[in-house]
Amino acid sequence: MSKYILFISILFCLKGFAQKEGQIFCEGDKDEPFFMLWQGKKVILWQNTHYIENFKGFKKIKDKTYLEYEQIWENGSTNTLLLRESKGIVYQYETCCEEETIRMPKNPKPGMTWKTADGLASYEIVSVDKELKTNVCNYKGLLELKLILPDVTFHFYYLKGYGYVGATVFNELISEVVPRLK
Repeated sequence: MSKYILFISILFCLKGFAQKEGQIFCEGDKDEPFFMLWQGKKVILWQNTHYIENFKGFKKIKDKTYLEYEQIWENGSTNTLLLRESKGIVYQYETCCEEETIRMPKNPKPGMTWKTADGLASYEIVSVDKELKTNVCNYKGLLELKLILPDVTFHFYYLKGYGYVGATVFNELISEVVPRLK
């Protein structure tokens, strides 16, 4: 009898873990922040190409520890992204200026705005309850972050408990996260 109970318990645990992984990808986790600093890998489609974002480790700059991510593009080129969280605020280290830009404020609310470290771009929280349909998921409850650059404006979308899930320009989907490349 105890073997039967153990077997049933294991099945429920496995089902729970399997559901959680898929649930996080399309539904997120409402108890977590919109911008997740994770130690893993994401596959991101961007217009007619893609890149894989890998966590590489930790990097210390000016007595601050950043999570280092390498973005490896389809053509082999790479970008490095340095992020850290402090008191609920996510910062990005800008190598151009050797300064930080706020990437995501604590308790984001529509109407919040800020500029990048170099002053050439600005961010605005547009919504914290946006929907976005991608080829993989029909997301709800997203944070919409507008990035205004001199020549283009992007709208980035973040899912609580997962982070970045897609981007639009002129309401057209130009980027999305996918579980894997086909």
